[in-house]
Amino acid sequence: TGRPRRAAAYRGGSTMIFSKLNGGDDLSAYPAAIQRALAYLRDTDIMSLELGRHELEGDDMFVNVMDMTTHPMEGSHPEVHKKYIDLMYWPEGGERIGVAPYLGTEPVFEARPEDDISLLEDVANECMLVATPGCFGIFFPWDAHRPALMLGDAPATSRKAVVKISMALLAR
Repeated sequence: TGRPRRAAAYRGGSTMIFSKLNGGDDLSAYPAAIQRALAYLRDTDIMSLELGRHELEGDDMFVNVMDMTTHPMEGSHPEVHKKYIDLMYWPEGGERIGVAPYLGTEPVFEARPEDDISLLEDVANECMLVATPGCFGIFFPWDAHRPALMLGDAPATSRKAVVKISMALLAR
């Protein structure tokens, strides 16, 4: 049927998505789990939520709300995840984010499988995105990403929400 084929297209065949939450995207083009996450972000006042984890669909989908402080690129590491998609949303502030294809051959700086994260030494062909209020980015397990980089010359703190979406939801 349509859903498993659509999910199969997201196993390494697509790359990250970057857009505005109220940018007029046809949400029906996204897998159902991503549609639900975007609808939650659209319909929720993220600024009024308490910091921390908020369950949406148990361990299959939850949102981490944080007051994130940006940092310089020097000393930072790209990250990848195996189990979860990162859907990042910026209701205020912003950051630069490095993104590159994850080939699986990059040296690992630090692996924390219990937290579904591996920090890489570096990646090739990294490009920079600039997130501003209202932007969202969807990073799949094959997308290495380096979040929380400074927009200017000094660190800045702003609210950010990261919806963690289990890859298993794409197959449902």
